[in-house]
Amino acid sequence: MKIDKKYLRKVVKEIIAKTDKSEENLLKISSILDILNKLFKENQTFRNIVLNPKASTEEKEKLMERVLSALGTDAEISKLLIKIVKDKKANIFKELNKVFKFEVEKFFGTVQGEIIAAYKIDEALLNEIKSVIESKIGKKVEFTVKEDNSLIGGAVIKAGSYIIDTSVKSYLKRLESTLSRF
Repeated sequence: MKIDKKYLRKVVKEIIAKTDKSEENLLKISSILDILNKLFKENQTFRNIVLNPKASTEEKEKLMERVLSALGTDAEISKLLIKIVKDKKANIFKELNKVFKFEVEKFFGTVQGEIIAAYKIDEALLNEIKSVIESKIGKKVEFTVKEDNSLIGGAVIKAGSYIIDTSVKSYLKRLESTLSRF
């Protein structure tokens, strides 16, 4: 079932408009949307009920109310999320959090970034990388750091569409490609 992107963006803008724009609140909403995404993807019963055209609107509404109540969702946000099911657009749950995070990043001028390093990175190096990348892209970057020994050495740094790959693994692949041409 194809996702109605226009409807998805409209819902995200409504959620942002009807919420307190504090970082704590936006993180809570993001967490709720993430849980709905996981429920939709991993729980066949949930998915079957919210997508089933033969299931009554009341049944779908009660399910959503129970889930959203258990998650401690604000009443205004709950109404919007229940409306999605009433409008028969529940398949947007698989994309809702991703688009929400993107819009929040745009709103705050931040970007989610990732550093994948061959070895553990200390705080000083992380701050230096963060400073350089922020000056390059002109936005605040929030990094998550992962360790991957298969890189052999170096790191892969991603921030939005900005990617720097200084890993030994990639260098060796490029070298192999270059040498194989001869």
